[in-house]
This record gives sequence, structure tokens and C-alpha cells, in this order.
Amino acid sequence: MNLYLSLTLPYTYFIMTLSTHTAVGAVIGISVGNPLLGFIIGFVSHFLLDMIPHGDSKISDNLRVHKKKKGAFTYGTIDGIIAIYLIMILIHISRSTSELAFTSAIAGSILPDLLVGLHDLTKSKFLKPINDLHFYFHDFFINRYHDIKLPTALVGQLILILIIITQI
Repeated sequence: MNLYLSLTLPYTYFIMTLSTHTAVGAVIGISVGNPLLGFIIGFVSHFLLDMIPHGDSKISDNLRVHKKKKGAFTYGTIDGIIAIYLIMILIHISRSTSELAFTSAIAGSILPDLLVGLHDLTKSKFLKPINDLHFYFHDFFINRYHDIKLPTALVGQLILILIIITQI
């Protein structure tokens, strides 16, 4: 990872969606170069990055409290598709690392959201601890202060992703 990216990454304090987790996972995979270590660091990074308020509280409340699925489904689908395209772009840019290290770190960085989605769908007792851990980190600062507006978060996400694409 170059100096510009390492100095810029900490100042993107207002974002975190699946696309952003994907981009950060790609940086981890490229930086670490080891598939297992990349997966583990990517997994842990998800929780740390989710502590940053990122504008999705209203979507989450609408889904979990008010049982309105349409907005969350639409948002998640669009974000997931963007993440897939982002992977296709980044894998061609990052030829200096193994594809296994690259994809393993991305897989680790998005796995917590997949497990939360599976928990929402199945209400599995096996997945409840990871769901609770996820929301402990996700709501850590939001419960103490407040969330930010989603449009602000999305603009920030776009800026971070563009920085990552241009710096890899």
C-alpha cells in the first residue's frame, strides 16, 4: 500500500458499506499477500470499520423494527452489485499479488454482513453470537452520539473507493 493511501484511509470517517468493505479487503489482500492472514485481517477489519457511523441506521431500523424489507433489499442489492463490479475492476488492477490472497481478504471483509443476513433470514441460534457482535461494533458510536445522513456516507464511500482504485 502506498503512503498516500495509508494516510488517506483513516480520514474517511463517514462511510462503510459492502462496497467499501470490499475495497478495504482488496487493499488488505494486496498488502498482506497471504490468503489466511488476509482473510483474518479482513474479517476483523469489518468490525472495526463498522464502528464508523455510516448512515444506514434508518434502513436497519426499517428492516428490523418496522419490518419494511423493500428499502433494505434494494439498498443491499445495489451495493452488492457495485461490490461485484468493484472486485472485477480491482482484480485487474492488482496483478502484483496472488488472486487467492486478494479474494480471501475480500471474503473475510464481507463475511460478517453475510452472516448477519443469514441470521436475519433464519434466526439461527448458531449465528446469534456473530449477529450480536456485529451490532455491538456497528452501533458502538451511533448509540453514544448519532448516525450521519446516508447521502453523506455514500459520497464518502465513493471518494474512498476512487482513492483506492487510483492508488492500487
